[in-house]
Amino acid sequence: MPKNRRASDRGWVKMVGWAACLALAGSLTYTFVSSLSSESKPIDPVFFGMQVLASVLFLVYSIRLRSRIFVVANSVAVLNGLGTLIVALTR
Repeated sequence: MPKNRRASDRGWVKMVGWAACLALAGSLTYTFVSSLSSESKPIDPVFFGMQVLASVLFLVYSIRLRSRIFVVANSVAVLNGLGTLIVALTR
């Protein structure tokens, strides 16, 4: 008897999830690197603080779901948000 699989276990769904993870990680990393290289642009610490909080909550949720894709994406979001927040607060 075939095992019932969740929709998220299907190959094409995983591919879409990893593509979204890479796009999110790329955009957040770009924001972090551009904040490091550009001192003229102000960084809003409230925005990045809220982004870190949201990412931590999503990370906890992702761990509870046992979704490797979401854990990776939200871990990158937390690290980039913290990095940008640290840059904003030390300028």
